[in-house]
Amino acid sequence: MGLKQVPEETSHASMLIFLLLRYPQIFIINFNLAKELFRISFMLKIKLDNERYIKFRKSFSECLGIYKDMVGVTRSPRINRRNVDNRTLLQVTWKNDNISIEEVNLVSSLVLKEFHKDLIIETRKESFIQRNSAEGDERFELLPPRRKENEEENLFAFREAGRVYVFDK
Repeated sequence: MGLKQVPEETSHASMLIFLLLRYPQIFIINFNLAKELFRISFMLKIKLDNERYIKFRKSFSECLGIYKDMVGVTRSPRINRRNVDNRTLLQVTWKNDNISIEEVNLVSSLVLKEFHKDLIIETRKESFIQRNSAEGDERFELLPPRRKENEEENLFAFREAGRVYVFDK
């Protein structure tokens, strides 16, 4: 399986916009280049109880372990949750490595499979990504946490009312 490096001229903001459009189940993305951190978050309509969370976390780790063995990567993302009122924010964090589109797809699929009825997902009539999905997946084979000297980029992206917002905080 040959993965292509993202061209240098492709902006990190474009990458985040692409991911939010491609995966409507992703609620928030944080890409902190200085800390070499990439985090995607999913919002559940429910307050997730401990038993279900532990069960999901175990299944999540097993699936990602198999993926690691198959592909030969040495790291796994960390998953945690935060209760926000009567909802739950699931956060998946990668640190110090490039992240492949396959990993984002796998993580999103695992969350969608487990929480499909409880997951907040943006719905839209027509999707830009459906029309252009082949070229989009080709463009972002690797998510590029490339550290440049003195680079402080800390991007925060989310979707609201059909629009994608990206901020450098």
